[in-house]
Amino acid sequence: MSEEPTADALEGFPHPRDSGALIGHHAAETEFLASFNGGRFHHAWLISGKMGIGKASFAYRAARFLLSQEGSGSGLFGPPDSLDTPADHPAVALMNAGSHPGLAVLRRQYDPKGKKHFKVIRINDVRSLSNFFGLKSSDGGWRVVIVDTVDDMNVSAANAFLKILEEPPARTIFFLLSHTPAGLLPTIRSRCRMLPLKPLEDQDLKTVLTSLSPDLADHDLDILAVLAEGSPGQALRLQQAGGTQVFLSMLELFNGYPHFSPDKLHGLADAAGKKGGETLYDVLTTVFPWWISRLVRGISTGFDGTVYVQNETDVMNRLASHQSVAFWIDIWEKSNHLINRAESVNLDRKQVVLDLFLSTARK
Repeated sequence: MSEEPTADALEGFPHPRDSGALIGHHAAETEFLASFNGGRFHHAWLISGKMGIGKASFAYRAARFLLSQEGSGSGLFGPPDSLDTPADHPAVALMNAGSHPGLAVLRRQYDPKGKKHFKVIRINDVRSLSNFFGLKSSDGGWRVVIVDTVDDMNVSAANAFLKILEEPPARTIFFLLSHTPAGLLPTIRSRCRMLPLKPLEDQDLKTVLTSLSPDLADHDLDILAVLAEGSPGQALRLQQAGGTQVFLSMLELFNGYPHFSPDKLHGLADAAGKKGGETLYDVLTTVFPWWISRLVRGISTGFDGTVYVQNETDVMNRLASHQSVAFWIDIWEKSNHLINRAESVNLDRKQVVLDLFLSTARK
């Protein structure tokens, strides 16, 4: 298995396999270690959670731990109490180089003809694991397979992989990463031990972000923490794409609801629709329905128990005073439908942005 960056890897930031300490997932690590130390270690772990939450980082950290274990003993100092691995351990250097013989990573492969990644993990990708399983561990240690993500498998690949899980090779551990485990084959889920990762608390999220982007201003950090909802990966993607400014521009437009500044609205739509505006458009069509759903939650709960930024609650109260919760739920559904339709039939990006905002002012 090659170790090129994944299809949705974040350029300019460390690969998940290079992550050191993992912040915010202590409970999951404790559960994994308890199983390892308890003598009833499950061969397949379904690591679930929202995109960018740290599933791959956890899997590589656990893989480093397993591949650094000597045989099956617990060591001179008793059972391990963390997944920490000495930085100078040979397994770490091999993993960092993407050449550890005990690690296979199953994911969507790059299509040199189409010059992009395949949309799915194919059956031949799964079958290629047979070469990996045919190799014997030189020290009798573990072999690890990371599937990133199992959601990407087509039906044929999923069924082929299920057969492997039904009769797993000796001393092989599988880490299946999933954003949406409910959509997997029930037979795959039933053969795995579930290990859900929870969204990071705000302080943990900010710690991760500042370690990766030390120049982030506190103001941007606060907004990214809100937008990401516990996902460092989502925060970093939004940071790279100018998500904080997009969010503030959207709030500014809604601050005049039910009217919109023609200059500001058309300026934003023009920027998203012109050549080179694809990134802005992608951020807008991600943030808009997300924020409408956040508005619905805020109205329903009276804006309690949620962290808001700047004048966000003032804007939300303005919208709530003009339209009912049912209206905004309908807007959320229609905006998602429009965005999905635009992607499938290649609608004009400028018009899509205009329709998203103007639909909220129609009676």
